[in-house]
Amino acid sequence: MEYAEYEARRKRALLNSKLQGLDGLLISYMADVRYLCGFSGSSGMVLLVPRAGYFLTDFRYREQAALEVAGLRTVICDNGFGEALREILERRGRGGSVNAKRIGFDPKTMTCAELSELRRRLRGAAVLKPLKTELQELRARKSRGEVALIRKALKVAEASFQEALRHIGRETSERELALQVDFAARRRGAEGASFETIVASGRRGALVHARPSGKRLAGAVVIDWGVVYGGYNTDCTRTLGFGRVPAGLARAHRLVLEAREKALAATRAGVKACEVDRAAREVVEKAGYGSAFGHGLGHGVGLEVHERPHLGPRSRDVLEEGMVFTIEPGIYLPGVGGVRVEDMVLVTAHGAEVLATLPHSLDPSHY
Repeated sequence: MEYAEYEARRKRALLNSKLQGLDGLLISYMADVRYLCGFSGSSGMVLLVPRAGYFLTDFRYREQAALEVAGLRTVICDNGFGEALREILERRGRGGSVNAKRIGFDPKTMTCAELSELRRRLRGAAVLKPLKTELQELRARKSRGEVALIRKALKVAEASFQEALRHIGRETSERELALQVDFAARRRGAEGASFETIVASGRRGALVHARPSGKRLAGAVVIDWGVVYGGYNTDCTRTLGFGRVPAGLARAHRLVLEAREKALAATRAGVKACEVDRAAREVVEKAGYGSAFGHGLGHGVGLEVHERPHLGPRSRDVLEEGMVFTIEPGIYLPGVGGVRVEDMVLVTAHGAEVLATLPHSLDPSHY
């Protein structure tokens, strides 16, 4: 990501906090930290105040911060983040800079223990106030650069899936297929998996988040996988048939694809996310499978595999141009199996653009 993009993100975040009557912003959630400065490590904070910004970390990440952090002054904290923050804020006050007394934090990502410790350390230097609008709302709208990275990540994910399918034999197990997908992604440059790869064969397909077992692939097999590439996640699902697929699941697969099409047709900027969910859910409910589709239609994907917007019956999110999310209707029949098809889509000025390119057939030979 280019330096100018990080700078623009920080300006938006600081303006957002200013509109809430705050003098600055403290970010400790690592996905948000990466969004604001590019740091990919596991420990750090960003402090933004007018005309200045600081990245705080510890000795372990001195070299990494020098390589990754864009446009912030890096502070290596020897005695904890609280003491370093206090020194920065008091020094700015003595030097005649803007005296940042009211600092915003995200109450959804900072723990009570972290907040209590920071408030104790900053007593007399600054007051920490909860943000009314978290950074995830800004992250939900993807830039061109982010969309380009997501497209690259999807290419890696899809090629890895296709490679794994070429290694399937008569005795291949769920666990072996999952490992093949993961290994292929790593060979193609993925940083890792977005989540533990799901492979659920036959009756186990009714387990929505099944962990791969030693069961041989047979019948309808649900495969849900994702990769992390350049910091960005993917999330895809296909249901494939190995041998005979029960007629009820074959019908369920057709219904899921129909629900997907209805959701895509309903997707456009300005539409409530719950309305897109409703468009897909009505197809499943009219066919008599309403109780078998118990999860939301989808979720945003970016620096995290689950982020804004949320597409579900009770979602209050409204779709905006630039949002990237999944559409993943599913039907799960206990004792029989399950089907799910999941694609990532982008909201454009013209509606939904499907970013995934894989076919949706039950036939593995079509991939």
